[in-house]
Amino acid sequence: MKIRDLEIFLDLLHTKSPTLTAQNFKITQPNVSVLIRNIEKMLGITLFERLGKRLVPTTRALYLGSLWVEVVQSYYSSLEALGEEGVLIGEINLVATHTIGEYFLPRILFDFAKVYPKVKVNLKIYNTQECLNLLKNGSVELALVEGEIGLEYAQSEGLIREVLCEDRLIVASNDFILASKPRYIDELLDKKWIFREYGSGLRDSFLNALGELKKEVPIFLELDRTTAIKDLVVNKGAIAVFSEVAIEQELKNGILFSIEIVNLNLERHFYSLKRKSHPINTILMRFEEFINESLQNKY
Repeated sequence: MKIRDLEIFLDLLHTKSPTLTAQNFKITQPNVSVLIRNIEKMLGITLFERLGKRLVPTTRALYLGSLWVEVVQSYYSSLEALGEEGVLIGEINLVATHTIGEYFLPRILFDFAKVYPKVKVNLKIYNTQECLNLLKNGSVELALVEGEIGLEYAQSEGLIREVLCEDRLIVASNDFILASKPRYIDELLDKKWIFREYGSGLRDSFLNALGELKKEVPIFLELDRTTAIKDLVVNKGAIAVFSEVAIEQELKNGILFSIEIVNLNLERHFYSLKRKSHPINTILMRFEEFINESLQNKY
């Protein structure tokens, strides 16, 4: 069992309601029920009896609770002690959107691993909506996303939102003549536009910037990989929107060219998100500090 499993069990002892515990951990009620059944099956005992809509802990469940609360407390105390000594040991489960995970994070993760070799960072890469789902259901501790996440929305979902840094979207083409002067968006409607898939933060940011004009942009093809889109723009003369960091080298080497769009603000932000209910964790705190320090040094 994982520490998180013990935490869910202890919370259920307190709430006596799978629904409330599910809300506290931002997971589904069936997930709580399955976890308890698995523990009961593993131990060969009954932990809860159902009386109406409430669960009543058995004496064995209460006994286990008294033991496991000490296990959880000892776990976090040991991490705190190690952190105070300057030695971090453990792991971080992290999810990031494509641009951040493929172009923004790798160097930071490399430098972090050199400083903290005993911390394992498990990184998954998905689009913004998928990242949010994984964070809210407890699969990961931290999400780094490029989709626009409103502060009110984050708070309503029990999340802590922080701005990582600014980013700029770029409409790019391999045609330097097309990019030689600013263009109105309607001058580009005859081009073959390649978009990221539905749920992509980059896609949403660009379409939101277009406002009502987004209905006019023809989507020729949708792909879920920036590298694949980049290849089509470079070799097939398509047109697409990228984060500036994703095509930094191509712009510098004259492989792709930025098309300035008249009256269109393409500035946006990268965000970090975590659950308010997540226990204070020295390793996660240090990782977040490390990212911010790396960004300050770069920008």
